[in-house]
Amino acid sequence: MGSVQAPASGAGGWDVATADKEGVGVERLLEVAQRAADAAGEVLRMYFRQRVEIIDKEDQSPVTIADREAEEAMIFGEENGWRCVEKSSDYVWVLDPIDGTKSFITGKPLFGTLIALLHKGKPVMGIMISQS
Repeated sequence: MGSVQAPASGAGGWDVATADKEGVGVERLLEVAQRAADAAGEVLRMYFRQRVEIIDKEDQSPVTIADREAEEAMIFGEENGWRCVEKSSDYVWVLDPIDGTKSFITGKPLFGTLIALLHKGKPVMGIMISQS
């Protein structure tokens, strides 16, 4: 597993004081991201180096059942075609359960899980966990 670190103060014009004023502690946000990554990892380990069906997305990039189940375990995100339509949400999580799907498919341990947090449309936190 990779490690998670708090974002630098002032990243993207957002800092710990802003988060705390809004009642959203940075440590709590990091904990949520870590739990989502752990949930994805549990699913990915079941499928890694196993034969899985490969489906081409609209953009012709591959996606597998491992991507979709890991994403579902994380919450709900990019691989299932989710797009935020809610205009009033200040915080939005962006999830990519397998960054490096081609490596995952071919059994190469060169993939990870990406998680970002947007605040009012701007990235304020991002983590990458090596799942291999």
